[in-house]
Amino acid sequence: MERIFVQIASYRDPELRWTLRDLFEKAAHPERVSVGLCLQVMSSGDEACEPMLSRPAQLRCVRSNARESRGACWARSITQTLWEDEAFTLLVDSLTRFVPGWDIQLLETYVRCPSENAVLSTYPLPYEPPDVRTEGYCSVLAPLEFDEGGVLTLRSRWIPLGRAPSRPVLGAFCGACFLFGPAQIIVDVPYDPCLYFMGEEISLAVRLWTHGWDIYHPNRNLLFHHWSRDYRPTHWDDVPGWEGLELQSRRRVNRLLAVEQDSGLSVEMEGGRYGLGSVRSLSEYQEFSGVDFTNHRFEADLCRAPALRSDW
Repeated sequence: MERIFVQIASYRDPELRWTLRDLFEKAAHPERVSVGLCLQVMSSGDEACEPMLSRPAQLRCVRSNARESRGACWARSITQTLWEDEAFTLLVDSLTRFVPGWDIQLLETYVRCPSENAVLSTYPLPYEPPDVRTEGYCSVLAPLEFDEGGVLTLRSRWIPLGRAPSRPVLGAFCGACFLFGPAQIIVDVPYDPCLYFMGEEISLAVRLWTHGWDIYHPNRNLLFHHWSRDYRPTHWDDVPGWEGLELQSRRRVNRLLAVEQDSGLSVEMEGGRYGLGSVRSLSEYQEFSGVDFTNHRFEADLCRAPALRSDW
């Protein structure tokens, strides 16, 4: 079985240790799994947020004082520096649960994607701690709305497993709490540390797609996610000035997607490491997805991606 590198950015999260335990206990081949962790904690008082592992040699960790963190995408970019040539990578949050044999099931699902350059992604079904899971569905992603800053947000549509298709569903959007594919995506589409939070997912989807990666939603349930933040502090609770980081990040996303014109846009982003790809264009992505970034419109019924059609 291929080796899997799991990327986790954790911000003062007591769920982390249980996520790590579930990850290794539920893997069919835990010896083939490694974790890259960006651990953001306070210097005291966050003992419950420390990882506890039965396989410490398979954890690579960068520790950061939570007050020095620059947000979720900054932390995710750090996790990617811990990759050591594993063939596949899985991006999840620190509040995740797994189905038994998740590693084999992910690879089995992946090979059913009818593309040589595929990634799997969606919003996982919810769980409530310690481990009460919602089951019986798979989910696909669709547009929700353009928020007040002009950034497209997403929603999931649940499909009963009895009506699920026989193979993964082609889509146009991805979720940052579940993204799986060849680790080449770390090279092709590295996380932009200058992004903060909003716009993370739509910019990642467009960058993946324009670099030639096809996004598929799994036709089976593989992971679970705890969707509440009420049980722990967040970065915006702790760090003064986060609003400035968010404002700069939104502008960066809007410039990337040609919503704002800026002659000072850095070459690093525009055509380099954190920019769009050259395999397919932004206009082709908009035609494929049905999203008009400039005019803040989307027409799901006209989307080319099957996951977004109104009959789902």
